[in-house]
Formats: sequence, C-alpha cells, structure tokens
Amino acid sequence: MLRLFKYALKRKRLYLFSFIGLFSAVTADSLLPMVTQRIIDDVFVSSAGNRLLPYVALIVLLSSVMAVGYYVQEYCSDKMSAFTQKGMRRDLFRHIQSMDMGFFTDNNPGELMSRTKQDVENVGFVFGFVGVFTVEIVFHTVIFLYMLMKISLYGLIVPAMLMPAIFLIAFFAERKGDGIYDKISDETADMNEDASEVLSGIRTVKAFGREKFEQERFSRHNNRFFRLNLDVDFLWADTMSPMSALARAMQILSVLSSGLLVMRGMMSLGEAAAVTMYVANLAWPMMDLGWVLQAISNANASSRKLLDIFDRKSLVRDGEICDVPLSGPLIFDGVCFEVDGRKILNDVSFTLESGRTLGIMGATGSGKSTICSLIARFADPSGGRITYSGIPLDEMRLSTVRSLVSIVGQETFLFSDRIDSNVSIGKRDSMSKDSVISALKSACALDFVKKLSDGEETVIGEKGVGLSGGQKQRISIARAFAKDSPVLILDDATSALDMETEKKIQRSVKDLGSRSKIIIAHRISAVRNADEIIFLENGSVAERGDHETLMKLGGLYSRTYFAQYGGEV
Repeated sequence: MLRLFKYALKRKRLYLFSFIGLFSAVTADSLLPMVTQRIIDDVFVSSAGNRLLPYVALIVLLSSVMAVGYYVQEYCSDKMSAFTQKGMRRDLFRHIQSMDMGFFTDNNPGELMSRTKQDVENVGFVFGFVGVFTVEIVFHTVIFLYMLMKISLYGLIVPAMLMPAIFLIAFFAERKGDGIYDKISDETADMNEDASEVLSGIRTVKAFGREKFEQERFSRHNNRFFRLNLDVDFLWADTMSPMSALARAMQILSVLSSGLLVMRGMMSLGEAAAVTMYVANLAWPMMDLGWVLQAISNANASSRKLLDIFDRKSLVRDGEICDVPLSGPLIFDGVCFEVDGRKILNDVSFTLESGRTLGIMGATGSGKSTICSLIARFADPSGGRITYSGIPLDEMRLSTVRSLVSIVGQETFLFSDRIDSNVSIGKRDSMSKDSVISALKSACALDFVKKLSDGEETVIGEKGVGLSGGQKQRISIARAFAKDSPVLILDDATSALDMETEKKIQRSVKDLGSRSKIIIAHRISAVRNADEIIFLENGSVAERGDHETLMKLGGLYSRTYFAQYGGEV
C-alpha cells in the first residue's frame, strides 16, 4: 500500500495544516485535566473563590483551541482523502485505457468499475482521514500518558496493565479481517459484473424469459456478499466487546486506585480527578484502534487489487514515429498471430495499395476480425510484420496508427450523447456541421435522423437505445466516413441493412477515392466489387483474386456464392 502513498504526498501542505490542527487540539485537550486539578485543589478545597474566574477563562480558551484545531484537522484530512482518490482514480483510468485488448478479456467491466470506485475510495480514505486519525491516536496516547506520569506514577499502573491487552486484541482482529476483506473485494466485483451484464442485455433476458434465473444468480452473489459482511460484523463485534470491557475496567480500576491513594494521603483530590480524566481519555483511542485497523485492513486488500492493475503492462508497446505519409501501401508480410498457444492467423500476406479495395471472407473463426485488430494495433502479431508506407506499425505511436484507420466493427457501440457528437467523435474539435451532415448522407442515415425530434442533435440512449440495429449501424458507418482516415475497415458493417441500403453504402465507399478500403464480410454482395478478395480458412489464405478469378477456381469462394445465390446471378 505504501507504493500508492505518492498520491497523498502531492498534498503535503494539507498534511502540514492537518497535523498543526491535530497537535494544537490534542495539546489543549491534555491540559484540561490539569486545570480541573487546580480548580479542585486551589479553589474548592482551599475555598479560594476569587481564583475560579481565571481558571474558567483558561478552560474557555483551551476549548476554543480544541474546537478550531479539530475542525482544521478534520477538514484538511478529508480534503486529503478526496485529492488522493481523485489523482489515483485518474491515473488508474488512464492506465486501464492504455492496456491491450487481452487485458479486458481477463478483467470484466464490473471488476474494473469496482477497482476504480470502491477500492480507490478505501485506499484514499486511509491516506487521508484514517492516516491523520492514526497519528492523533498515537500522539494523544503518548501525551496523555506523559501528563499522567507527571501527576502520579501510581496512575500509570492500571493503563500499563490493560492497554497492551486492548492493542493485541485489535491487532489479531486486523490480521484475521485482512482475508475477509480480500474476499469482499472480489465478490463486489463479481456482483457488479453480474448486475451490469443483466441490465445491458435486458432485452435478451426478457425475450428468453430468464428473469427468474438471473434473479437467482444475482441472489447467490448477494447472499455471499451478505455472509462475508456478516463475518466482518461478527469479527469486530467479538473484538469490540472485550476491548470495550477492558477500557471500562481500566476506568473503574483507576477510580478505585485513585480513591485509595487519596484516602491514604498519597494523592490530592484534584490529582485523583485529573488521573481519572486522563485514564478515561486513554480508553477511547484503544477502542477506536479497532476501527482504524479495520479500515487499514480493508485498504490493504484494495491496494493489492489496484497494484495488480498498475503492475500489468500493455503487451502493445507505443512506438516513436509520429510523422507518417497519409498515403501508401498497407502490407501484411507473413503475419502470424496466436493466443494461448492457439494459432489464429498463419503466414497471412497481402498488399493493399492506396485507393484500392480488399475483400476478406471466410468462415466464422477463420481470423477475419483479427486482421482488423492487428491493423489498429489492438494487438501485435506474434510473427511477420505489418507496414504502412514502408514503416512498421509497431514503430509508430499508437495515436498515429489509429489516426490512419477508421473502423466499423461487428458490434456497434454508440455513446449516450447527441447523434452529431457520436459522428464527429474522431475529430470532435475540428469537424464542421456540414461534414457531419455529409457523412450521415453518405451512410444513408440522414433521412431517418432528420425525422427524429431534434434531428442530428437528438440525444440517444446508452449503446444507441431507442434506435434499430440498422440505424445504429448506419450512424457507426457515418462516424467512420466522417473521420476521413486513409484506411477504412468495414468489419461485417452492413449485416443489419437491407440490400438496397447496402448497395447505396457500397457506392459511397467506392466514391471515397484515394482511401484504402478493407471490407470483411460473410455476404458475397459486400465484397464482389473489391479489387482483390482473400478467402481465409483456419487462419491461412486459402484463395485470392478478384470475383471472376475466384469463381473460375470453383473453390471455397464459388461454393459460398452458390450457397447464397442458389446458382443464379
């Protein structure tokens, strides 16, 4: 957890003011029993009423210092927690965004949301409020023991006997709670993921009548979470009971021992009152120590989860080249790609010149979409190399590579925002309204967009809720057109469109001129006009050529053609 302390150290001034407030308040608090002693011995016992007013004024002054000091401490430590959480959450989110796509396969969204929110809050809370409060407990205990010792060494006997026992109970409870908090953190992530998945796929859940099944599945997570929290509650209940009993016993024994010393003339009445007050003030730090250790234990579990993410490095390294020609050939040279020892692509080679169109076909799982991911550097090939204008992609900056490519993926994702904002997302700062309209028109989306309540300024729901599959796909195509990158990739991008709309979009794609196009599809109609078509089988190029050439081969491509068209053109 100390590795994350750097976020708190960025706000040293807050720590300084918090400690100034803390030391001032605790010092003033430690002097109050001494004033009480003087009032009893010098005023009440000696019947010197004229001395009372100065002591009362001193009590008011010390109480004011305490109030201001504790306020400054609380305000600064809470602000420290907020700033620490803000910085940690910012860097965590940036780090997550920089990771390769394999990272998101291993870590589901619910888990990452839990890390970004709850775990960051746990750690930030300890570095801020809990950390300062821990210093307060230590300083409070030391100064009150010192003041107690100044009055009477006999007064130290009872605290010296019982305070170590209270501390040991709290310490062993913290060690036991550490494992429970680890499990709670994992279960929170699983429950978040389960809820997020069900709510995102609510249409499918309702369509297949899975409401009861999903309720039961969520209940299992909820019950495990409930039992783990009960384990924590029982642990600290079992801990607080003996701690509280020992603290009360310490006060009672202190009163009895002080009373005996007064009766034997070894201590004045004022000193006995002061000793009782000091011992009473030593009880609450020991009792709050359990809560502090509980918070630290929780933060320890959270910090391990956060550091697991921070320590993971992206498998896709950023290059250094950022100045790249906007036109040139895209070349795959013997490209291979494998995941966990399983080959996805094997020795794939092709050259796509500027302005030309490449069609890619193949059965599901043959590696078509993997080619798209490698071009955008969502992953790097395990063999061979990919170049653009003669420059290897892995030597370019990631931002440069992705500025060269516009992608329409199989899964259409739209943000909960205005339609024009979704279309202009590639160049939001520089794209004009006319460019947005032109892109919508080229994607055959302008007609239905104009019929919406606010036209292109209409706010759509998360993931495009409220739009049909074809409408979402057309807006996604418009987004790729508007970005105007040198390479356009359509990965099964027209699967939800009718044939007439698909033909119109194909004409728009053909009119893009010097831009290179890669069309990945299952339908012959989407690729038949491409300059070259490659047909993948088991990750390798089984056939290549234009439509007429592949039809004459009588192989995989022609069989797919006849399967789709029934032998008729």
